[in-house]
Amino acid sequence: MESVGGDAGEDRMMIEELQLYTTRLEDLKHFYRDTLGMEVSNAKDQAFNLEVGGTKMIFKPCETDREPFYHVAWSIPTNRFEQAKQWAASRVVLSREGDRDETYSTNWNSHSLYFEDPAGNIIELIAHHRIQNESDHDFSTQDILQVCEIGLVTDDVLSVVNELQQIGLTRWGEVSDTFAPVGDVHGLFIVVKKDRTWFFSTQKAEIYPLEVSIHGVGKLRIG
Repeated sequence: MESVGGDAGEDRMMIEELQLYTTRLEDLKHFYRDTLGMEVSNAKDQAFNLEVGGTKMIFKPCETDREPFYHVAWSIPTNRFEQAKQWAASRVVLSREGDRDETYSTNWNSHSLYFEDPAGNIIELIAHHRIQNESDHDFSTQDILQVCEIGLVTDDVLSVVNELQQIGLTRWGEVSDTFAPVGDVHGLFIVVKKDRTWFFSTQKAEIYPLEVSIHGVGKLRIG
């Protein structure tokens, strides 16, 4: 992991930009623009930008024998989870865990749902009820507030947690040698051990390159 920038200087971890890689650029552009109705714009080198509230997601092309996939969570207003679920279910197939297509975390006080895009990226919509970000209107794509989680896959979870702490980030909740959230309620690295099965998915975590720009920290190049 390479860090480019300064030390963390803010109380909140805000993910300003997230760069991911794919072999299915056109499929993803069609999905996010036409299926989900989100704002997509062209970038350099055939890449495209996806506006996710206060975060810019950038998908860049890559050539690989395997299709890169990632876990990404989008924050939504605390009082709009049911509407967001209806919005998502009318456009995509919601992922299921047993007989459930949503989950509530007691520890985090949050509701989540999951779906996968055409490249297998695991997208989560999460309403953190400890945040006062209520909306006074019906849910739409404008209520997707920001990227608030990015999965970071590694062979050594505790070593990566230590590296993140050295640049000023903090552990958030319980940490183990296979799973560790680092950051805060506004922005988290979900550090997981390679081959761990992602929640609400049958996919096992794999290591792929990504870049993240965090307000007050700078750019991190991973993988």
